[in-house]
Parts: sequence; C-alpha cells; structure tokens
Amino acid sequence: MKDSNRLFLISFSVCVTVLSSSLVALSVYVDPRAVFGTGKYPVIVATARTEKLLLLESSHPKPEALILGNSHCMRFAPEVVEEATGLRTFNLSVNSGKIEDFLALADYAIEEAGLRPKLIILGVCPRTFCTLEDEDFDRRLVSNVTLMNHLPLSPTVRMRKNAGLYFETLNYNYLKDVRKSISLSRRQSLPLAHYSFESDGFLAWEEEFNKEGALSSGPIEPDTKVTAFSEKRKKYFDILLDVCRTGGISLKIVITPYAPAYITRMDGLDGSFSRWNSMLIAFLESRNRDNVYEIYDFSRIEEYGGVDEFMGAAHPSIRNSTLMLHTLLAK
Repeated sequence: MKDSNRLFLISFSVCVTVLSSSLVALSVYVDPRAVFGTGKYPVIVATARTEKLLLLESSHPKPEALILGNSHCMRFAPEVVEEATGLRTFNLSVNSGKIEDFLALADYAIEEAGLRPKLIILGVCPRTFCTLEDEDFDRRLVSNVTLMNHLPLSPTVRMRKNAGLYFETLNYNYLKDVRKSISLSRRQSLPLAHYSFESDGFLAWEEEFNKEGALSSGPIEPDTKVTAFSEKRKKYFDILLDVCRTGGISLKIVITPYAPAYITRMDGLDGSFSRWNSMLIAFLESRNRDNVYEIYDFSRIEEYGGVDEFMGAAHPSIRNSTLMLHTLLAK
C-alpha cells in the first residue's frame, strides 16, 4: 500500500472515531431519553424506574403488597388493594416493563429495600414475554445499575448490553431527540415531567380518552406484534415464581386489557390479538402446576365488567383499573 493511501486511511479512521465519540458524548450528556441519568436537559421519553425506587425507599411503614407491571398497570390504585386486603400497597409498575423488569424490581424490594410482601399483583400481556429479537431489554433498565444487579446475567451479557446503550445513540432518531431536547431547554429550565406519581407509586393523571374511530386507522402499535415467547424470559418468570414460593407470597396474575376497537382491528387483520392472548394463557397455565398463582384474563373489558375508557391501545382509565382490582380481589 502506498504511503499516501495509508495516510488517507489512518486520517479517515481517526476522523470517524473522533466524530463518533463526539456524537456519543453529546448524546450521553443531553440524555433525551433519560437513559444515563445526567438530568441536564428535558426528557423526551418517559421513565419510571428510578422514580419508583426512590419512592419505595422512602415509603414507611414498608408495603406488604406490590403491584408490578408495565404502564398498563400504573393506574392500579394501591388504596383499592389496601381497602380489600388490609395490606399497605405500593404500585411498582414501570413503563415498557417486561418480565426481567418485574423480577429485578421484586428481588430489589425484598433483598435491598427489606420488604416482606404477602401479595404481588402482576400485570402481563404478550409483550411481557416476547422474544429478545422483538424487543430487547429496555435501555432504561440496562442503565439502572441497581436493578441490573438483581438479574441473573453473565458478565459477558451484562457488558454487551451496556455497550449497546452507547452504540444505540448513533442513529438518526436518537440524534433527533437530542436536538429536540436542546431546543426545549431554551424554553424551560427543568426536565419534562411525563409522570407525576403519588407517594405510593400511583399515577393519578389521565390523558384524554380515545375518541370514536381513533384506533380504526393509522399506525398499528406494537402491543400485539410479537413473533414468539422468549425462552430466557420464560426462565426469568420461573425465577420470579421461586421468589414467591420461597417468600410465601400470594401471586395474582392479571392479563391486562386492550381497547375493544383495537382488538376488533387486530383480529380483523390477522387474528393476532386472540391468537397471542390464547398462547399467553396456555403458557401461564403450563407453569402453574403447583397452583402457585391465580390467573385473571382481563384482556377484554367484558371479563371484568369494564368500560371503554382507554388512552391508546392498552392504557386503561383509573375507573377501568379499579374495576379490575375489585373483581380479582373479590374472588
């Protein structure tokens, strides 16, 4: 290779490395998706994991019941559980949560926060167990060292997922969020508050409910776009079951509902909603040979006397959430 070509390749490599490193540094510092916890600029993507841990740590006396789930369960009111069971309750649901989140949160609550829960209400849907190819660990979980320490991961896997945090910042959509966050910072001094939780983890705030016809057209949300259930996530579920067995914890599993219009649309397209819901029930029943938990299929509002009040495809209203709790706690 000629010296001029070699010099060009070296110079080009250095420029690419410097540019990539600069973009990563900028993305981490601005942190538009609240992944790295810098808190310097407004947050574009909602987060809940850190907030919920801080609220749980300051909760006294310690809760005896936990609500675990994704954002579908954030409006499950702890006071409803307390009234029915007499157990002080905390809503530990997190946005985009999957079974690895719920395992980490439960293990953290017991091993670090010192809780001895008597009851766990766990909200699930097909995405809770979807393959890693469909949806890998949420980046806000990976960036939370406290929670990641409560997952049974090898050092190699842990390192690979951490490296992915930084490589993910080198894409167009991420850089668009960086730009948006910087732009918003010029109009406000504090990060955007997507969620405002009560001291017991309850989300009392509601968006506008779906208007008629809102879900009959437009982009299809990823809630039922699942290709398979992950064997790794099944194992995480088994570990969570062992945590409940060992601790003598009563476990109630709720398959959370979707808006009727969304169900009609998905089943009309390819039958995916009913197919994946049936597969989820079959999976849960197959793991319940020793009756360690109760299953409540509330995927359709008719199953619990619900009302058609949803925000998007799968975020039930407070009234809907309360009807679910009343139904499962009455049995």
